[in-house]
Amino acid sequence: MTMLKTTALLHNISLVLYGVAALLGALAAASRRIPPVAAFSAGAAGLAAQVVLLLVRWNAGGHLPVTGLFETQHFLALWVAAVALYFYLRYRGDSFLPAAMALAAVCLFFAGKGPMDVSPLTPAIDTPLFLIHVATSFAAYGLFAVAALAAVYRGAGLRGSSTGSEGRMMDESLYLGYILFTWCLIAGSLWAYLAWGSYWTWRIKNLWSWILWFYYSGVLHVRNRPRWQGWPVNVLALAGFALVLFTYLGLGLLFTTSHPLLPQK
Repeated sequence: MTMLKTTALLHNISLVLYGVAALLGALAAASRRIPPVAAFSAGAAGLAAQVVLLLVRWNAGGHLPVTGLFETQHFLALWVAAVALYFYLRYRGDSFLPAAMALAAVCLFFAGKGPMDVSPLTPAIDTPLFLIHVATSFAAYGLFAVAALAAVYRGAGLRGSSTGSEGRMMDESLYLGYILFTWCLIAGSLWAYLAWGSYWTWRIKNLWSWILWFYYSGVLHVRNRPRWQGWPVNVLALAGFALVLFTYLGLGLLFTTSHPLLPQK
């Protein structure tokens, strides 16, 4: 089987399994006749298929597959699914699982719009620093997406877990996402120095990435202040993910950017 066929097969398997997990989770929430573990099992199987796909493409390309629209969307979906499954186990988040699985499925659907071929790295990005930079970036994006989803549950008064731990779920996603995005910027600065001789350039992608980092720095700074509890922090988490989407996709659609991951005008 060719690499493209293997990629398409595992991609479709993951997409279908996440969709099934979302459906089973919704049905389990509406009726006790379907156990929540059925949704968890389907989601775990989808995650396993994604991990296999990542390893297969890593072996074929000789580098961590996190370049291009297809691979980055897959990596983002992998983190969304993995964190949702973790919350299911840690906080009995069976009510949170269907929405998170649906989000992962949406990510995979849009990933399928990008080219699936395995491409070699150009000399400028053929360095572990670049791969760390991109991998931690999209892991953080996935966690910020989960935090935004938890904020929706909190704002709508929905229970994402049987233990009422929606706030802790949002906090863990925000804090870990912030740590990973910080490492993304550190690795990116070091890579930029090696590639272009400067830790910083006034390119639009660099500027908005730092704006995103400062934004989440502010969110974490006010997170536990009394007057920011409740709906204000929910709004901040949602607005943060909107900023993530703009930084990831919007810049490439509206501006000409040198960043290799984004679609160009």
